[in-house]
Amino acid sequence: MDLNRRMLLGASVGQAIAAKAWAAEPAVKPGSNGSSPPPLKGLIRKGYANSSIGQMHYHYVEPPQDTGKTPIVFFHPNPFSGIYFSYTLEELGKDRKAIAFDSPGYGESARPSKPATMEEVAAYMAEALEDMGYGNGNKVDVSGFHTGAYIAPELAAARPDMVRRVVLSGVPFWEGELREEKRRDLLNEIILTEDGATVMHEWERWVAHRNPLIPLDRAYDLFVKSVTSGKYEWWAYYGVVNYDARPRFQQIEAPVLLLNPSGEALAATTRLVLPLLKNGKLIERPDLPHQIYDIAVPQMAEIYREFLDGPA
Repeated sequence: MDLNRRMLLGASVGQAIAAKAWAAEPAVKPGSNGSSPPPLKGLIRKGYANSSIGQMHYHYVEPPQDTGKTPIVFFHPNPFSGIYFSYTLEELGKDRKAIAFDSPGYGESARPSKPATMEEVAAYMAEALEDMGYGNGNKVDVSGFHTGAYIAPELAAARPDMVRRVVLSGVPFWEGELREEKRRDLLNEIILTEDGATVMHEWERWVAHRNPLIPLDRAYDLFVKSVTSGKYEWWAYYGVVNYDARPRFQQIEAPVLLLNPSGEALAATTRLVLPLLKNGKLIERPDLPHQIYDIAVPQMAEIYREFLDGPA
């Protein structure tokens, strides 16, 4: 058993112990503090920023008046787009500019000519942010979920002049045998067929078997984005499975918050990141459901604001 496997086992044991401790407290059931999101208010605007491979598309919300707070930039999970954070943008956009990019090759952003490394993806995002006026001390906060939880820390490591603070959830910190297993599972070209089987598979994943708290129209919007990348869907995973994340996490100077809600599939690997960080904090929230950006928006926003607006 290699070190990574032992660490994962230890993390799983710790998760089980924590679950038992939580079960001993009858006040809240794990994942129970979720609720259907309110209808969107139509506050989200769209924009494009230039990069060396073409335009990067982003969604954003600005508060009615400038509050002086650092803007926050979100990076989405594969295979969606910045709409994954629609409710989050409207909530956090009340008191700071909140931005969510479509990753290169997803949503309406330009696609590179070949699968990109995580370093290249972050560099394209840095170019787009520079085009928007950020960098050289004009900083943003960054946040990522799943695939985005590698884009955000790579940007923080590569561009300390651009990134002030980092919030991550669902970090795919795969090493050793686990990384090779994911390489075999994820780096497979999507086969499009005349019978629409690939599309129906995505429908089953994101609509038919969704959490009942997620409205049908919201699930439909996510489904549409999930099939937009077509046969290129696996390209983002190329960057994930080939990313040497360990030394990059160790280089991040910015404060980093790791957030684990209940049922998060990558909770164990997220915990493994904490010892690598110079200035890291882990928050376990078993009361919150997995889909915090859809059905736990008020609680998520409270956690974000406490971290982003508090002392370093």
